[in-house]
Order: sequence, then structure tokens, then C-alpha cells
Amino acid sequence: MELKHIVSGSLAGIGVAILLYGFLNVNTSYINLGIAGIFLSAVILTIKSSEYIKKDAALRILIPYMNLFEKFVDNLSLEGNAVYIPPYQNLPEGGVFIPLKENFEIDVGRLNEKTVFLTDVPKESQMGTLLTPLGVELLKKYEEHLEYSLSNTSYAEVESVAGAVLRALGLAKSVYIEDQENSFRVVIQPEFKCKKVDVCEKVACPICSSVLLGLAKATNQLIYVESFEKKDYGIEIKARKLGGIREWM
Repeated sequence: MELKHIVSGSLAGIGVAILLYGFLNVNTSYINLGIAGIFLSAVILTIKSSEYIKKDAALRILIPYMNLFEKFVDNLSLEGNAVYIPPYQNLPEGGVFIPLKENFEIDVGRLNEKTVFLTDVPKESQMGTLLTPLGVELLKKYEEHLEYSLSNTSYAEVESVAGAVLRALGLAKSVYIEDQENSFRVVIQPEFKCKKVDVCEKVACPICSSVLLGLAKATNQLIYVESFEKKDYGIEIKARKLGGIREWM
């Protein structure tokens, strides 16, 4: 039970007791004091907690970005889902490549920090858009918490640190990652309701993006998003391992 509920209930109880005493003794001062106590308890009950404010602020920041990226993806007619690329020489912080076609190829040798639209390629299947992951700053927080880089660690390390940091920031209740040979099953319980997840397969919010980018960095593999699904227990992500940078050179 929150502190505000305890304080509000106590004030209401005291207010009712004083109000009854005032009525029984025909004492206007006690009646007014009792009414004031009940009113004050109602005011305290309506005060929004800091936890609510944090969630509300997160939503107000996230929703405009997600709406913008949804329009961006629709206007470019990008058919493929996101591929999370681990850091390497061309992309020191990694990146997210959204292929133009569902059946795609990635020539990572052509990518760099200045690339946005990759069109100057031999085949249409290599075309797409390169974005800086929205979750890159959260990923830095994970590594600050660990006091070392996630590079070449493990999915279990990502699960542990992402869960701890996102809980501390009031962004998610839990993070669960299951290694399934050539793929990952990720379940994230955000602290707020995700209105829609279809756009997340191409551009995920910073919370989900940070976990997927963390997996790419920890395993040193390209991670392809197969699906996002809204479940009773959270957001379930299925992602496939595509191999390391050298395999895509």
C-alpha cells in the first residue's frame, strides 16, 4: 500500500470521528474540523505519485517519436524488419538496418555513421535505411551499471543488467531472455501499456531497442527481428541470429 493511501485513510478516520463528536456535542468548531480532515484526506488521495509521473513522462516522450517513425517507415515502404548490428569499425555504436525488401542482403562494408538511405548498391535486395538505435543511450546505462562493456559477454548478462537498470528507472518490471539455438525469445514487461507493436518490428522503442542492441553487442552477431507480440505477461519478441560481421562483408 502506498504512503498516500495510509495517510489519506488515517485523516479520513480521524475526520469522521471528530465530525461525529461535534454533532453529538453540538459543537460547530469540531464539526468544521472534522469536515476539513475528510476534505484533506480526499485531496491527498488524488495526488499523483512520483511513479505515475515517471510513467506519464516516459509515455509523453516516447509516443511522438514512435508516431514519427511509423510515418517514416510507411512513407518509405520498407518491407523488411529491423536488423540490429553490433558495433564494428564502421559503426562504433552499432546500428539498426531496415531492409527495403523482406528477402534482403546486407553489405556491412557499405555502411557507416553517415549512411541513412542505402541505395547505391548493385542489388535492390541490399537497399534499406540505417538508423542509430533509439536504445543506444540506455545501453550505455547498462554498461555504466556493469562498469565494463557488454561486448562478447552473453545473453544472460544482457538479461540481468537490462532488468536491473530498467526497474531502477521505472521503465520495465522485468526482462527475460531465452536462448533457442539460432534465435532468442525475449519477454519485456514495460511499466506502461504499449498501444501498438506492429511498428516495433521495424523501429522499436528505446526500451526494447536497448535490449536487442545489447544482444547484438554481447553475442557479436546481427540480430533480425522476426516478430513483436503483445501478451498478458508482456511484450514477446522473437529474434533470429544472423551471424557475425565478417559473414556479411
